[in-house]
Amino acid sequence: MIKTITTDIVVIGAGGAGLRASIEAVKMGARLAVISKEPFGRAHTEKAMGGLNVAIKPPASPEQHYQDTIKGGWYLNNHKLVHIFTHEMPDRIYDLVSYGVKFDRLPDGSFYTWAGGKQSAPLNLCAGDYTGREMMHGLASEVKKLKVPFYAHYFVTKIFADKKGVYGVYAFNQKNNRPVFFHTKAVIAAAGGAGQLYKITSNEPSNTGEGYVWGFNIGAELQDMEFIQFHPTGMAFPESEKGSLITEKVRGHKGKLINSKGERFMKRYQPERMELAGRDEVARAIYTEVQEGRGTKHGGVYLDVRELGLKDIKKHIPEVYAKFKKYGVDISREMMEITPTMHHMMGGIRFNEWGETNIPGFYAIGEVGTGIHGANRLGGNSLAEGQVFARRTGISSSIFVSKIKHRKFSDKIIKDETKRLDDLVKRTKGISFKEIRKELGSIMWDKVGIVRDEKTLVSAAEDIESLIKKAAKMKATKKTLQPVLETFEMVKLARIIIACAIVRKESRGAHFRSDYPKMNKKWEKNIIVKNVSGKIKTIVRPTIKL
Repeated sequence: MIKTITTDIVVIGAGGAGLRASIEAVKMGARLAVISKEPFGRAHTEKAMGGLNVAIKPPASPEQHYQDTIKGGWYLNNHKLVHIFTHEMPDRIYDLVSYGVKFDRLPDGSFYTWAGGKQSAPLNLCAGDYTGREMMHGLASEVKKLKVPFYAHYFVTKIFADKKGVYGVYAFNQKNNRPVFFHTKAVIAAAGGAGQLYKITSNEPSNTGEGYVWGFNIGAELQDMEFIQFHPTGMAFPESEKGSLITEKVRGHKGKLINSKGERFMKRYQPERMELAGRDEVARAIYTEVQEGRGTKHGGVYLDVRELGLKDIKKHIPEVYAKFKKYGVDISREMMEITPTMHHMMGGIRFNEWGETNIPGFYAIGEVGTGIHGANRLGGNSLAEGQVFARRTGISSSIFVSKIKHRKFSDKIIKDETKRLDDLVKRTKGISFKEIRKELGSIMWDKVGIVRDEKTLVSAAEDIESLIKKAAKMKATKKTLQPVLETFEMVKLARIIIACAIVRKESRGAHFRSDYPKMNKKWEKNIIVKNVSGKIKTIVRPTIKL
C-alpha cells in the first residue's frame, strides 16, 4: 500500500519563491507539504550572485523600475504584473531583513545600490556577490522556525488534475524509491528553470524543466517559451566550470569586455550603454565577436576588472575573485575569459496577479512562471519578482483551500502511475539518459541559441522528434529513474520551445532571428501554448497593458 499524505497545499520547489510562498501560506493557517529534489536550504537560488532590483532609495522610484522593466522586456511584459511587482518590492525587502538577510549597506546604514544593465537609476541591492545564498539562509531559517513540513530528496512524477482542478501529486523518495501520494487541494509550482537543456549553462543540475511540462500536461497555458536568456558572462574554462556564472555586478563595477585584438568592442554595438546594455544585446555582441574571429582560444572574450583594484574587488565581488583564483587567475592582475551561458527562461506557466493559472488550484511562481520579464529579463528582477508573487500566491492559495473540501479520487490512478514507474526500472537494455542529454544539449545550443533562423529551427524540430523516439527506448534502474524521467520531460520541453521560436518571425529581446533581424511592431504580442489532445497548439494574443 502506497503512503498517502493529506494536506491543503503542496509546494513543489524550495528555492526563493517556494520558501516565501510557504511562509505566507503557513501564516495564513494552511497545511503544507513542501517537496524538493534538493536537501533543505539548497536550491538554484543559492547560485544567484547578483542582487534584487528594488526602488528602495532615491533617485530610484517604483515608476522608474516599472519603465525600465517594460523597456528591458521589449514591451512584451504583462504590464499589470510589472506594476504590482515594482510597487510592492520595497516591502518585500523589509520582509527579508526581518528573516535575517543582511544586505550591503553604506557607512551611514542606508542600503548600497548600484545600476545594472538597462537600468536608468541604481536598483540593484546585493549581499556581496552571494545574494542568493544569503537570501536562502534567511528564508530557510524562517521556514524552519514555522515548522513547515519539508520533504527533501523527493521527485514529483505527476500532478493529477481534471476540469475541476488539481487533487493530487505523486512523488518518490530519491534515496529508497518509495512512492508517496499527496492528496491536496492546491499545488504551487515553484520548480525553477530548464538550463540543463543547453550544453553550456549557469544552472544547477537540478534545473531540468519538468515544471513547465507538468503545467502543459494538465492543461495550463504556457507563454513566451521562445525567449531564452543567455547571460553574457559565464566562465569559458576549465571545461568543468564552463558556463558557471560571473555576475553582472562585475560589469556594474568598471568591468570592460575586450576581444582577442585588445578592442573594447561594445562601442561598436551599444555605444551609449556599452557593457551595461541589455543581457540580450551584450550576449549577441560577444557571439558576433567570436563568430567573426575575434574570440579567445576557449571560444569567448575577455572581461577586464583590473581598474577596480584588489581592495574593491575583494569588497564587491569576492566570490568571483575566489572562483578564478582557484584556477590560477588573479583578476586584479589578469583578465577573465568568459562566454555566454544559458541562464534563464523568460517564458513559463501563465499566472495572474495572485499566482493563479487557468487550472483551478494550480499556481505558478518564480522562474517556472511567466509574465514579468517579456522578451528579456533585467538582471536583478528574477530574485525580486519571486518574492512579490510568492507572497501573493501564499495568500491566495490559502484562501482558496479554506473554501473547498478534498476531492475524492480512485486508487487506480495511483496504481497506474506506480506500474508505469515499475515497468521503467525493468528496462535494463536501451540507451543511456546521458546520451540523450548530450545530444539534446548540442541541438539546443547550436540551433536554438543566441542567433536563430528558419532553417536551423526546422532542423532542430526534426532532430527533437527523432530524439523523442530514441528517448522512449532509454534504459532505467532504481538509481537512474529520476534522471531518466527528467530526460523524458526535457525533450518534450525542447519541442515546445522550438515550436514557439518558429512561430515568432521577428527579432525581439533574447529571440534573435537572422532571417528576420528587425523588431516588428505587429509582433508586440505573446505566443501562448496549449495542450490540445497531447498536441502543441500556439495562439497569439495581445500583450496585457495597464
